[in-house]
Amino acid sequence: MALNCRIEKDGSLTVSSGTAYLIRNMYPGIDGHSLHAIRIIKEENKVVWETVHGKVACSLHEEEEESFELEFSLDNYTGPIHTLHFFYQADIRAEGFYQAAEGMGGDTGYYGKNSMLERGTIVSYGLCSLKLPGGHALTIYPVSQKHYETVCEVNARENVKYTDGSGKHSTETELSLSVGARMENTGREQVIFERLRFLLTPSMEEGLEKAAEEIGRNMSARLFMPPAYHWCSWYYCYQNFDRIQLKEYLEGFSQLECSKEIRYFHLDVGYCTSIGDWLEPGERFPEGLEEAFQEINKAGYIPGIWVGAFMVGNRSRLYGEHPDWVLHDWEGNPIRPWITDNEPKPWGYQDEEYYCLDTSHPEAMAYMKHVFTTLRKWGAGMFKTDFMLWGLQDSSRVKRYNPGKTSIEYYREYLQMIREAIGEDSYWLGCIAPFLPFVGYADGMRIGGDVGSSWDGEFGPQNMMRCLTGNNYTNHRYYQTDPDAVMLRDFQIRLTERETESLALLAAVSGSCIYTSDPLHKIAPARQKLFDFIRPDKRRKPSLPFLSEERPEIVMVHKENNKGLIYILNKSEADFYYAYDIEKLGFTPDWHICRLKTGGKEELWKNNLVVSIPPHGCLLFILSREKQIIPDYESLWNNLK
Repeated sequence: MALNCRIEKDGSLTVSSGTAYLIRNMYPGIDGHSLHAIRIIKEENKVVWETVHGKVACSLHEEEEESFELEFSLDNYTGPIHTLHFFYQADIRAEGFYQAAEGMGGDTGYYGKNSMLERGTIVSYGLCSLKLPGGHALTIYPVSQKHYETVCEVNARENVKYTDGSGKHSTETELSLSVGARMENTGREQVIFERLRFLLTPSMEEGLEKAAEEIGRNMSARLFMPPAYHWCSWYYCYQNFDRIQLKEYLEGFSQLECSKEIRYFHLDVGYCTSIGDWLEPGERFPEGLEEAFQEINKAGYIPGIWVGAFMVGNRSRLYGEHPDWVLHDWEGNPIRPWITDNEPKPWGYQDEEYYCLDTSHPEAMAYMKHVFTTLRKWGAGMFKTDFMLWGLQDSSRVKRYNPGKTSIEYYREYLQMIREAIGEDSYWLGCIAPFLPFVGYADGMRIGGDVGSSWDGEFGPQNMMRCLTGNNYTNHRYYQTDPDAVMLRDFQIRLTERETESLALLAAVSGSCIYTSDPLHKIAPARQKLFDFIRPDKRRKPSLPFLSEERPEIVMVHKENNKGLIYILNKSEADFYYAYDIEKLGFTPDWHICRLKTGGKEELWKNNLVVSIPPHGCLLFILSREKQIIPDYESLWNNLK
């Protein structure tokens, strides 16, 4: 299928493949309204829309059989623009839509037409993909995103169409798509935006993968650090971890086989006197972090540290001495992302309000540079920066010390400073963060909400599972994805044995960060062995053969040379039965299959892999072209060697 773009007589654009349109009536807009052009100038590969405020232009570039690029620009445009829609509410032909999240925990994944109608409006950030009639996909994305946040919005509704005047009518599904860049009223008159690529692929997964690879390459994604395998103090001890426990854990870990390959030992929140006073030792580490880092280093681990890089508590010395270092609204009030004047008090601190650092203030920037440089000097080699979405404040809605840039530009300047301060060899994990601004700076990225000790409730794995599959295309393209800690303990937990195993294997097979917060020296030997079994050996990521379908299960596939893995998780509350065409999983019927847990050979039924999985359970299969398969129970990834 060839992809084409043409400029119509009325100045709109049409994207088509063969004789069928894919997108039509593509016409620019500003702030939720179609552009009012007083004159349209058409050239062979360019159209200019003249308005009373100036010109908006679009040029067609690099036409290939399966892709093309559009370059939009502003010329002497003097009117206010918060969001420039490259095209606004254009008609689309699609069977489904892929939504990319703005940041951690955000809605993401595939929506079929019925789901689109139920939601009405779906907003995607950075890119989007349309599932076309026939199964191909059209993925749309700016090839680099360093200055403006890209927003894609699809609208779906049922529209009643009257036909012949007889009173009979039919219902028709109407789908429209808008794609634009948030300029945030920065007052720029001359702008050439990053080119917008339209990519046609046989599958949605292929389109998303190619888009992420190009964006990552153009934004210098950091893909050279070893995959994360570490311990974190948060998900068992929370803010209560102190120097006494540090000594206990380091001593206990020294006796364990499963802890020998741990790379980072990460201290989470609770170490300082107040949020914002990062270098002042609190009661849990009265000797300070430098001494704690030395103990961690002596034990053979690289010290890691948590920093809420935009957070400022109202009781902190930082705020008391420098109230002008935080962002304010246009009435002069501090921006308050968190109001905590009631219970529970986060992390045991007394702050009633938390503010957001104004990184346009040179002294605030210099202070945080000193913080990160000092932590690095003390020995930290792994940094987790949390609550990072706080810093992505729309420049049209806040008062900055030095105005004039977009939120993305301020944000990436701050990230650049942090990376310079911590050094190129430090591992940086973003958390509660916007995804795309971190590309080129972070090594890892939390993609889903916090997980906890039970399957149900606020800290159940439902959001994590959706985010893990929804962001699979970014894994090892932007950074390594982080699904959150693996729960291993067999005490003070409500996860069943089945659920614990399913979630541990999910994290491993996904190719994401692997870490735990559980006291490894206290858990059962079988759980210690599980942690060792899922240890990563190199960067890997699975394919998702049913990415563009809405299904009750997760299917992940690895295929390397003459070996393969198939992982199937029943995330629903009902028993799951299914017969998979082995070729749709990427294999042929002559492959031999073994069920990992039992070691027994699995026979195909009419070239189908038949499974029966209870709620929250999983199956993991090993595949080989060789007839004899001997499962390796020491390391998951040895089964691909």
